Amino acid sequence: MARFKSKKRRKLRYHLLLFLVMGIASFIYIFNLLYKKYSQSIDNQKLINYLIDYNLNTKEDENVLYDLLNLNSTNFLLKYTLGMNVAEQENTEEVQGMETSYIEDPYHNENIKDPIIYLYNTHQTEGYQKSNNASYNITPSVLMANYILRESLNDLGLPTIVETTDITEILRIHNWQYKYSYSASKLLLEDAISKNSHLTYFIDLHRDSMNYDITTATINDKNYAKILFVIGKDHDNYLKNQEFAQKINEQLLKFSPDITRGISLKGGSGVNGIYNQDISPNAILIELGGQYNNINEINNSLEILSKAIFEVVKGEL
Repeated sequence: MARFKSKKRRKLRYHLLLFLVMGIASFIYIFNLLYKKYSQSIDNQKLINYLIDYNLNTKEDENVLYDLLNLNSTNFLLKYTLGMNVAEQENTEEVQGMETSYIEDPYHNENIKDPIIYLYNTHQTEGYQKSNNASYNITPSVLMANYILRESLNDLGLPTIVETTDITEILRIHNWQYKYSYSASKLLLEDAISKNSHLTYFIDLHRDSMNYDITTATINDKNYAKILFVIGKDHDNYLKNQEFAQKINEQLLKFSPDITRGISLKGGSGVNGIYNQDISPNAILIELGGQYNNINEINNSLEILSKAIFEVVKGEL
């Protein structure tokens, strides 16, 4: 009788274990199915949230989930709490206003074949208004903006990559001061060109340090970060760069004259004057908004900017 009861208990435990294993397997299957379904299409707002999530995470093998165990640790706060850091350099053009740290790319330019557009940030740490993401303790930057712009351009059918190398590391390796950032980004430009023969268009994305009312436009009750093109005059072929910028600017004007601040020509003492634009007639510098713009205003403008770039590039293909 005792032996029968023992055998019955073992059989019950076996069934419970089997049920548990099947339940876990079913949960994992359904989770993966839903994840694949809803992660195929990701709009810019989801991308912003994903970038924030990814860069707050402390686990290398889990790129979306927060590491809640470390959330209150001193090391976590020191690493991820970003603030004001205005550096003093000889050339005041080089760095002004809100600064942040390097923001890692969650996609790593994956599956982009024969890119024709190269996005980079000579000043990767130029930051935007932090208030919208205060609870995340992360400051949006021009590098984050380039990640968003890349996704928009690729969605439009223009193969685009972002330079993800940390430029501060290039400066450190060469023992260069911050004012030599354009020399550092030129090294990366030349390397990218040597590895991607189809690259034709080069955009260096920055943000201005002007007041909010200068860098912001309200169009149909929606706020946008204004767009300014900067062309360096201190090289022989700058008119070609100016022409390329003008084409994009004309497309922006079709949306609204208020979204663009036009084209600024810079040269002479006290400024760089070239901005690596001597490398190609299709190389330009764009200042997208300013340090007081938030990521939603940046995102609104990136949607319009990507369409403007698409119209120009489509007409040249």
